[in-house]
Amino acid sequence: MQRPRRVSQNTSMVQERVLSRMRRIAVLCTSAGPCLILSACIGGSSTSGALSPPPPTSNVVAVTVDSGPAAAAGQINHAYVTVKVCVSGSSTECASIDHVRLDTGSTGLRLVRSVLASQKIALLSETDASARTIEECMSFAGGQTWGPIAQADIYLAGESASKVPVQIMDDTASGAPPPAGCGANGTLINGVDGFGANGVLGLGVLLQDCGESCASGAAAGSSYYGCTAAGSCTAENVALGSQVTNPVALFATDNNGLIVKLPNLANANGDPTVQGELIFGLATQSDNALPATALTVLGADTSGRFLATYKGAQMPALIDSGMDSYAFSDPSIPSCSSGLFIGYYCPAVAPQAESAVNTGVGVNNGSGTVDFAIADPNTFVAGATAFIDLAGGGGATTFTWGLPFFYGRAVYLGLAQRTVGIYTGPFYAY
Repeated sequence: MQRPRRVSQNTSMVQERVLSRMRRIAVLCTSAGPCLILSACIGGSSTSGALSPPPPTSNVVAVTVDSGPAAAAGQINHAYVTVKVCVSGSSTECASIDHVRLDTGSTGLRLVRSVLASQKIALLSETDASARTIEECMSFAGGQTWGPIAQADIYLAGESASKVPVQIMDDTASGAPPPAGCGANGTLINGVDGFGANGVLGLGVLLQDCGESCASGAAAGSSYYGCTAAGSCTAENVALGSQVTNPVALFATDNNGLIVKLPNLANANGDPTVQGELIFGLATQSDNALPATALTVLGADTSGRFLATYKGAQMPALIDSGMDSYAFSDPSIPSCSSGLFIGYYCPAVAPQAESAVNTGVGVNNGSGTVDFAIADPNTFVAGATAFIDLAGGGGATTFTWGLPFFYGRAVYLGLAQRTVGIYTGPFYAY
């Protein structure tokens, strides 16, 4: 800064007092800190000396579509992320688990027990008021998972959440056996091969995987159980804070939603791999703003569903990155009867053009038509892992916009009870 000019003898008394005050402030500023603080002190505003805000939290995680972990190679349309997991409260008992499947159709983190054991990570199981281990049976499209609920500290990019209830999928059968009906008839998918992944990161629009119905229902459901050391399990209600929880909801910032961005495919018949982004927060940083125009916002109900109308029939719908295809029921489209894609649709003339109308529920009741195509998967490029025109579904009662929907789009998910500008979750947008 410049040194104050010498005051002449003709300077008024008022001017002298003002200049004298400035000299005293300058001395205080110089003794208090560096030149940045000094220049702020000289300014007339009482707030101009405030420190600059801290840099924004790193909120972007890489997403990869590839053939999966070594123990379950050969996957298609599986989006993976890497998750750092620590024993709650520890900075050393940690492991970065790769090939965790990104699933916007479920809630919470689930990790395969044998994968954790290979990294020498032993998470502490939660117990109920009777000191019984809390275990869960959770249903997915391909089967059910079974295993204890444990606490973990989770790190994704610069975001973190402490004491998050997660599920350990017990592929080693070292805990209590599942109750009758859970995993019956060979539907238990606890291992790496069951999901084609080392775990599942459920980042849907809900906060817990079961919610109030499992916390205070008149009768305990079939999701959570209290299990004794002898392996006897009884269905019970579990408080919201102990249920498997969406980790985004527990971030200190960027906790109102997320964005999944995947590029369009270079080859309509399949790409060998795809690289995209998972961005945390909505309208909280410069990289996660919602578009001002041309945005379809679909409010969801308490189960995370909106509505889709396909060929005149309206049904529940969701946008689910954990589903490898567009999944819906249409008996008029032939199914593949041989090859690697048995059960998927094999239209007689491909690609077959289709469309459905999405409609939100509640106040966020936007609506719009989505056009898509269905190809014969037997024509896909051998060795590719990403396919945009893959569909199936058999007797599905829900219309699921699976991973093909994400290619070439930014998909926004607003968490339940969280606000994003004029919108309150749960909602999907694109």
